[in-house]
Amino acid sequence: MNVKRWALCLLLLLCLTACGGTPEKEPEPDPVEAVSGMVYVPEFFPVDFEANYVHEACVSGGKVWLVGDAVQESEIEGPDGEMIPAPLSGTALFQGEPGGTAFRQVEGYRPFDFLNGADGYITAPRCWPGGEGSVWVWTSVSPWDGQPSSDYVQQFDAAGKELARLKLGALLWEEDPDWITDVLTDREDRLYVSTAQTVTAFDRDGRLLCGLDGEFGSPWNALVLLADGRAALRARGSVLGEPDVLRVIRPEAGDWGESYALPACYDKVYDGSGDWLFFCTSGDSLYGYNAGGERLERLLSWTGTNINCESVGGLAALADGRLFAVVAGEETVLLSPTDPASLPEMTVLTYATLSLSSETRSKIVEFNKGYPGCRIEVRDYSEYNTGTEPSAGQTRLQTEMLAGDIPDLLDTSNLPLRQYARRGWLEDLLPYVEGDPDLGREALMERVLDAALQDGKLYQAFSSFSILTAVGRTSMVGDRVSWTWADLREAMAKLPEGGTVFGESSREDLLELLLPMTAESLVDRQAGTVREEAVRSFLEFCGTAPLRTDAVEDIYTAALDGELLLLPAELTRLDSGAEIQMYTTAFGGACSYVGYPREDGGAGSCFRLWEGIAMTTACKEKEAAWAFLREAFLPKYPTGIYFGPAFPISRTDFDRMVEISTGPMLDETGQPMESEGMAWSFMPDSDLAIPIRPVTQEEYDHFMTLYNAVGHIYDPDDSLTAIIQEEANAYFSEDRSLEDTVRLIVNRAELYLKELQ
Repeated sequence: MNVKRWALCLLLLLCLTACGGTPEKEPEPDPVEAVSGMVYVPEFFPVDFEANYVHEACVSGGKVWLVGDAVQESEIEGPDGEMIPAPLSGTALFQGEPGGTAFRQVEGYRPFDFLNGADGYITAPRCWPGGEGSVWVWTSVSPWDGQPSSDYVQQFDAAGKELARLKLGALLWEEDPDWITDVLTDREDRLYVSTAQTVTAFDRDGRLLCGLDGEFGSPWNALVLLADGRAALRARGSVLGEPDVLRVIRPEAGDWGESYALPACYDKVYDGSGDWLFFCTSGDSLYGYNAGGERLERLLSWTGTNINCESVGGLAALADGRLFAVVAGEETVLLSPTDPASLPEMTVLTYATLSLSSETRSKIVEFNKGYPGCRIEVRDYSEYNTGTEPSAGQTRLQTEMLAGDIPDLLDTSNLPLRQYARRGWLEDLLPYVEGDPDLGREALMERVLDAALQDGKLYQAFSSFSILTAVGRTSMVGDRVSWTWADLREAMAKLPEGGTVFGESSREDLLELLLPMTAESLVDRQAGTVREEAVRSFLEFCGTAPLRTDAVEDIYTAALDGELLLLPAELTRLDSGAEIQMYTTAFGGACSYVGYPREDGGAGSCFRLWEGIAMTTACKEKEAAWAFLREAFLPKYPTGIYFGPAFPISRTDFDRMVEISTGPMLDETGQPMESEGMAWSFMPDSDLAIPIRPVTQEEYDHFMTLYNAVGHIYDPDDSLTAIIQEEANAYFSEDRSLEDTVRLIVNRAELYLKELQ
């Protein structure tokens, strides 16, 4: 294997530990206490070692130990008796210095020997520190000759000499083994092995100490080595709704010890070291449990230190107070606590989100590395959610913004964008788009851009879009992209006995399906009024539509058999075998994107915007913010290999997608294939076979007719839908007449709309 050599680079960026201003109305207390006064400055060191990927890392005796993928050269006999190369996938153990770039392979760790000459798969899920600078490694071996898998735990001294070895299967069971989910030793060299429901403890000689059962919070990577040498297990809280805890294992007593509460939305827990009993990540923050202060403290923002926390393969505190981490198996980083007054001034833009996506996290880290004098730091409000208050983060964000603590950038997902724009919190991005030399309206899918405007202003950047609609068989629903409730009733007459519109089994379920897509068509927001006749038609349909008496096990087969009139749909791609071919197949060869009925005759379909980000009017550095936001609109797929999770907003990317999707299918060499690919099944939800083939011209024309008819975006108003749902349910239960229900909805909804004006 070639050794990758990277140039040494040092990036000096801050990581502020406290959030921005203090709101006038103090929000609820943080679930954890925050460290104040210090920031962590990162130094990155590219590593040089013969491994493809790092699974785990730890620090022991001042040395760094890495367990990574490795390959052993091997050969197998070919069909003609010749020997051909057959590399075996396995692992290797490496040792190096914190802040060093060269890591040597530990020769004493020879996991391929566990195969006894056979071929197979080897992985080392974990390593952790032992006493006197030693390290422990858990290795899992899966032979390919039908022999059972085996798990081993080994200890190596600081020089790489093997000190101990245990084969786990012989300790745990004689037959019908459970899956091992984690392995650990404590500082007394007692061994702990967890499965999905059990943790078992042994002494160093393999004698059973105890076995404990319980409701574990996470079945994988469940065991944690605390800084004081004890072993703990991630487990569920004792009361429903309470957060997970780290529960100390007392092997000699055979029971549980202390419990340490974890943040409600934690992602990963790391072994403790130094002054920190354990570490954990929640949202974009790293927390450490202060053993002396007996509390969780926020140490840093991962993105603020140019680190994608999803790529962190190991974390430890060094004796001098610095933190050490391995990132993506390609570089190590030292994080030094530093007085911020000693560092160059830097503008920090806060990015508020209710849940940070992997793609956005990566984009922020990339931006921070490349934009001088400014960085984006994430404020992930999901950290404030709890089991009993799952929306506490959104409430806190709203409270802070009302008090004047407004972030620079906003993830628009699940936020009331209309209200924020009306309060003057959001910057109009349309002038930025039109004035950008690489953009302009013509560079984007203008129909989507126009639909996204509010009062002629663009309040969010987004990279892609999908179309939410309802699909039906053309012969039953007609060749059209809009219809009314009366039109739908006419189509229902073509259903066979026992057929239904959507396959719902209760009126409440039908209402829940329809409301997000139809509620906006029932009101006139500018006038602050409710369309009474539209509400009446909507309720009449929901109250009288045929329902199924049994569950629909396969909605696509039911549609093919003519038992369902419509299927809810979200169109995201034009690839072979994607939604276009699926719905064409499900409705017997011809389908129409009729959408959901509207009394005003408009198209009952809408655009859903993906990965929306807004700039606020309070943004401290709008030029830098636009440099980050504009990337959403730029072409990203010049080769046409992949176009993201949905239709790209870039016209260049979209046109390239169309060119590839409607052209001949290509093989791996880029040459046209002689025939269609094999059909694939829409499993596990359906046995319907979908042909893998290009989109036909007719299918594409139908799609573009729908695209050109859509005029609004998906932005459901939860308060409005709650009003309609509450009153409609009383009508369904026959506690209220239709006319009384319509009157109450009109009165309540108009009062709500006028409050918003």
